[in-house]
Amino acid sequence: MKIGSYTLTPIETGRFALDGGAMFGVVPKNLWSKTNPSDDQNRIDMALRALLVQAPGMNLLVDAGMGEKYDEKTRSIYKLDTTRWTLLRSLAEQGLKPQDI
Repeated sequence: MKIGSYTLTPIETGRFALDGGAMFGVVPKNLWSKTNPSDDQNRIDMALRALLVQAPGMNLLVDAGMGEKYDEKTRSIYKLDTTRWTLLRSLAEQGLKPQDI
């Protein structure tokens, strides 16, 4: 997306899962599950994303992040997956290195 001289690009940094009922509230499961199927624990897949803001001579990364200091039990509960999608890989796909930010 372009806004003036700025280019905004969402970059994926991981995946996790949360309870579908909690995410959609009072919307019945038979409606939201058509586009967001749940697993056997009623969790739906969610994406972790950062926002890359670029302008001539500038690369800015907006990322509240969730950190990486989770034990295996917590990683399992939230189905946290940062094996395929990582910040470094996503930056590289944009032709950037950490020092370019």
